[in-house]
Amino acid sequence: MDFLQLLRDDIKEGLAKTPQAFRERHTRWIQGQEHAGGGFKNRRGNPELYYSTFALRSLSALNALTPEIAARSADFLLRLRKERGGAFGDAVSAASWWDAFALCEEVLGPRLSETERIELTRLTHARLGFLQRDDGGWAKTALEGNGSLYHTFLTACAYFRMGGSVPETEKLRGFLKNLDQANGGFFENKYSKRAGTNGTAAGVGLSLLLTASGVAGRFATWTGLAEKLMPLAAKGLAHHAAFVKSMHGEEGGFYAMPNAPMTDLLSTFTGLFTLKMLGQSDAKLTARALAYARSLEDPEGGYVGFALESLADCEYTFYGLGVESIAHAAGGTA
Repeated sequence: MDFLQLLRDDIKEGLAKTPQAFRERHTRWIQGQEHAGGGFKNRRGNPELYYSTFALRSLSALNALTPEIAARSADFLLRLRKERGGAFGDAVSAASWWDAFALCEEVLGPRLSETERIELTRLTHARLGFLQRDDGGWAKTALEGNGSLYHTFLTACAYFRMGGSVPETEKLRGFLKNLDQANGGFFENKYSKRAGTNGTAAGVGLSLLLTASGVAGRFATWTGLAEKLMPLAAKGLAHHAAFVKSMHGEEGGFYAMPNAPMTDLLSTFTGLFTLKMLGQSDAKLTARALAYARSLEDPEGGYVGFALESLADCEYTFYGLGVESIAHAAGGTA
């Protein structure tokens, strides 16, 4: 199951119900973040793989990824594969590169020969394999001896985006089980003291990925997946919905951690999407989260990440679009 494709498809479906002026405003802003030398700008104005992937995912969800942008982005990505540390070095870069390249190829068609694709897949497997740990997860860096739930989830996304499957799934199930808290939430790693919204989102997503891999057939749409897995999710993962709802703040957003000083847009999107995956969406909660996201929206396009932030970027813009999509898909907009 290609989670990143299903994520894009789900957001695209909701965004199609938003006003045209809204879509055009954010499309213009994202397009304006493209760097002259290829790729999309980070917060310092330089082209970067991570932000480029969020830009391409957003444009694709807005149905605004043009052949011209896709071609320039594909060239940027192909240059990165030859740069030391440019791609595939960890779970974040591997998932980012393969997702971004797949989005470009959706528009352009294949840009790699079969030999090149096999070589890049083997390279990615080798580098990710170097980060696999005995606890069943994948580490954030080569210096860490334990698995990170977030990076393990991204590793799984990378494997599926490459058209493969995650290795040693039984060990991975054990890794998840050890981080799953009986009262709700997932720890990020074995040293964590508190569960958080984003770690729990990764845990729920990874649990569904593993469940889907054990169900006969693959699913082309989120709807098809949800219909098959929702009863299983409701039974085995329902306790996580209550935890996620407890992270909802008075201002309408979600906290990343129980002791976080303020809510943020990343946690708000992952919180809403997790509840949707679990079949536990709440109309009033979603409406308040939408109002919070809109308070972080720039009138000219783009989103900032939290109340004290002033600089919009492509990553937070994707989360803002995601919140708007979820709200419109549920019919709870003003």
